[in-house]
Amino acid sequence: MSNRTADLDLTAATEAFCARLSAEGRSPATITAYRRDLALVARVAGELAPGIVCREVTAGLLDQVFSAGAVIESERGQRSAASLHRMKAAVRAFFAWAAEAGVVDDNPARSIRMHRLPRKLPVFLTAEKKRLLKEIKGRTDFSTLRDRAMIEVLLGTGIRLGELAALDMDDIDLDAKHLRVRAKGNVPQVKFIKTDLRTLLRRYLAERRRHGRPEMEALFLSNRDGRLCQRQIANRLAHWLRKAGIEKDLTPHGLRHTFATHLYGATNDLLVVQRALGHRDVSTTQIYTHLVDGQLEEALERL
Repeated sequence: MSNRTADLDLTAATEAFCARLSAEGRSPATITAYRRDLALVARVAGELAPGIVCREVTAGLLDQVFSAGAVIESERGQRSAASLHRMKAAVRAFFAWAAEAGVVDDNPARSIRMHRLPRKLPVFLTAEKKRLLKEIKGRTDFSTLRDRAMIEVLLGTGIRLGELAALDMDDIDLDAKHLRVRAKGNVPQVKFIKTDLRTLLRRYLAERRRHGRPEMEALFLSNRDGRLCQRQIANRLAHWLRKAGIEKDLTPHGLRHTFATHLYGATNDLLVVQRALGHRDVSTTQIYTHLVDGQLEEALERL
C-alpha cells in the first residue's frame, strides 16, 4: 500500500468512493445521499480526532460518531431511525470499499450492527385510479396528452420515475409491444406494453413528432421542447391529483406501488410481480401481499 493511499483523509476517500459508485451505475440520488451522510460522519470524526485519516479510524471511534449529538439529531430535531440506518449502511459500504481498495488495513465498520426497520406500507391508488384517469382523459391538448401518457406508462408498466424521465423515442417499440429502460445499476430491462397503452402511445407519438424538434430524442418533452426532468413530472402528477380531488400524498413512485398492488391482486402470484418490477430479491416484493391482505380485510368488514 502506498503512503498516498494509506493517508487519504475521509473527505478525499469519500470522493473516490462516490466515483466508484458512479462507475458502477448507481443512481445520482443514491450517490448524493451517500456523499451527504459520509460528509457528516467525516466532520464528526474530525471533531473527535482532529487530523484523522482513514487508516486511523477505529470501531470505537465510529461508535462515538454514532453517539454524537450532531448525528443523533439534525437541525429539524431527532434524526429518524431510517436516516440513521441509511447512514450506517453508507459507512459500512464505504469502509468495505476502503478495505478492498487498500485505503485501510482493516474494516472498522464491520462491527456496526444494522437492525431491520419495520417497513412502512407505501401509498398507492385504489378506487381513485379511475377518478384520476377520468379527469385526465377529458382533455385533448398536447400537454394533457403527454401527461396522460406519462401517468399511464407508470401505471401500466411499474417503471421508476428516473426510468420514465430517461425514455427516448427509440425506446418504444409498439410492434414488439415493449419499451426498454435502464433500471437500477444501469441494467437494461424490457417492459411489456398492454393493448390500450399501446393505442395511447401510438396517438401520443404521432402528436409528439408534430410538436417536438426532430433532433430531440426525449420521449416526454417540456413546453420548451426540452426533456422533462423528474421534478417536472412529479409536479404534473401532483397537478392532476389535485384536479381529480385526490388528497393522498402520492408521488410518482406511488404509481409503481399502485401497479404492483393491482397486479398482485389480479394474479395472486408474487413471482409475477417480482419479475414485473425487476426486483432481484422476492423479499422486496413481499410487502404487496400485506397491502392486498389489508384490502381483503376491509372488503370483508363491509359485507
